[in-house]
Amino acid sequence: MNFRKFEVSGSTKVEALSTLSDVFALNEDGNVKGDATQAYKLAKKKAQEAGKAWTSSDDSAFFNDYLTKKKAIAGEAYVITIKSAVANTRERPYTITDVKNEKGKRKFKSQYKWIDVETGAVVVQVDTTKADAKNAIKKMYTEKGYKGVAKCWLQKDVIEGEPVVAVAKYTPSVSSTPGTYLVFGIAKD
Repeated sequence: MNFRKFEVSGSTKVEALSTLSDVFALNEDGNVKGDATQAYKLAKKKAQEAGKAWTSSDDSAFFNDYLTKKKAIAGEAYVITIKSAVANTRERPYTITDVKNEKGKRKFKSQYKWIDVETGAVVVQVDTTKADAKNAIKKMYTEKGYKGVAKCWLQKDVIEGEPVVAVAKYTPSVSSTPGTYLVFGIAKD
């Protein structure tokens, strides 16, 4: 029997297993066919009681025997939990820090930007008035050969002062840790 095994990790079991969706078939809840953790621990315990050290060849033999016993077909996989994930339980898993403006009062300059709808590229921009922005796009159509659809966006750029107002970052709870899982099975065709 030709099986494949992967060691994956993630903040939850479903997140870790989702990385293998192209190799194995996952249930609608994002899980594999079954959990082989207890059978794996029992096999290791029996080997230790017999005074035998557990090796990688024992792992391969266990995987083959387990898949044969469960009559696994292509796409089916089983998971062994090496280390359980501890989920983030914070209600507000973020930290927002205000940036102090030490460069003086902010001064802004308005920019009219014509942005191509399909590509998102700036076609033309002016820093004067809306009428000048309309004239600039007219010139692009008549003289420069522009043929796309563009929208005019008003954007204010900071020319003096600190442009950054605050910084936010993800902050999980202290006790949250990612889990590690060993997934084995027969790969999809």
